[in-house]
Amino acid sequence: MKLEPLGVALAIAGLLAACSSTSKNPSGAVCSVSPCSTSLVPAAGGDTSAPPAASTTQGSGGTTASSPPSAQAGSAGAPPPASGGQTTSMMPSSSGGVSGVAGAAAGAAGTTSSGGTTGAAGATSGGAAGAGGAAGAGGASVNQALPPIDDYTKPGPFKTTVTGNTGPGNNYTIYRPDPLGANGFVHSPIVFGPGILTSCAPGGLLNIYTTLLNQLSSHGFVTICVNSLSGGPGDPANLQAMKDGLDWIIAQNTQPGVFQGKLAVDRAIAMGYSIGAGASVNLSNHPAVMTTVVIHDHNTSGDPHGPVLMMTGTMDVIDDMRMTLSTLSAAPAIMVALPIGHLDVITEIAAGGRYIAPITAWLRYWVNGDAAAKRYFWGDDCEMCKSPWITPESNDKWKAQML
Repeated sequence: MKLEPLGVALAIAGLLAACSSTSKNPSGAVCSVSPCSTSLVPAAGGDTSAPPAASTTQGSGGTTASSPPSAQAGSAGAPPPASGGQTTSMMPSSSGGVSGVAGAAAGAAGTTSSGGTTGAAGATSGGAAGAGGAAGAGGASVNQALPPIDDYTKPGPFKTTVTGNTGPGNNYTIYRPDPLGANGFVHSPIVFGPGILTSCAPGGLLNIYTTLLNQLSSHGFVTICVNSLSGGPGDPANLQAMKDGLDWIIAQNTQPGVFQGKLAVDRAIAMGYSIGAGASVNLSNHPAVMTTVVIHDHNTSGDPHGPVLMMTGTMDVIDDMRMTLSTLSAAPAIMVALPIGHLDVITEIAAGGRYIAPITAWLRYWVNGDAAAKRYFWGDDCEMCKSPWITPESNDKWKAQML
């Protein structure tokens, strides 16, 4: 889909400006605090290595790839193939879950993860989930493992579909894999809040999110997006709309229908842009939310119990987001930035945009235990440490992590 950012930008610039703080950093100065030297080590009892290499067999319907069964979790079959006819088997990792990497999202803040409680290290500062990985010690396994990839800009293995005018009051749009639950795979729900005067509803110039949300669907996520938000930053109505959407999609897991038994309801994600980003921070303490993605927020407070990715621009209200970062003390948080402004997000989440890969990598790392995705955020040469990205900034909880 080809987007023309100027047309949308002119339509919404006035209200966006009214919602934004005047505090900016147009110089693009490099930030002084870097998490990139933080070492990444396996979580206690977990395995942060990449999923086992796949072996292939040739059949009349195309190439089918399969991974050997894990040591303790049993076997699982293949997800639905993407266009092109390749089917890849997704296996749960050994030790009872996705892996210690994904378990760290809960362990970092000492919260409960899918299927049980976190391991002993989960309660410590920056700790990771213990034996049992994502499920926690003694918990049930969670089939959310994905086949390994090298290019996080590319679609994942799932076909996708979009359903408009659904959810509470028919005011939401759902972007999801099709079909759901293949071979026991469970899908984490995302609740997404759009920026003011933009829309998640299918079609139309105001929907700037289709590429991003279809990308996430292809990697196994079910997104329920508020069709529109109209309040300014911090408006309680924005938070309520996102909470209503998240609660509704979670409830569908126990209701007859396409979602029944197919969702990882305690491994959800809050995400949004602009005023939707602020609402996602506010929603980050929801008991179901395990991680939060904040795209060009204003100055917002929150109390997340899982890791937070903050994305902004040096020509946007970056100092406001620094203030938000300084208030997030209970869970690991990292802020990354490009030398762009608020409305440039329209381009960066479109096809070829620079936000697609890091968001995909973040979710696959924390939710699915994709150890290869760690290169985006850790190491001296992490992807987010390279030009044109400014040096990432992080809170103390992030720096203390030993994943």
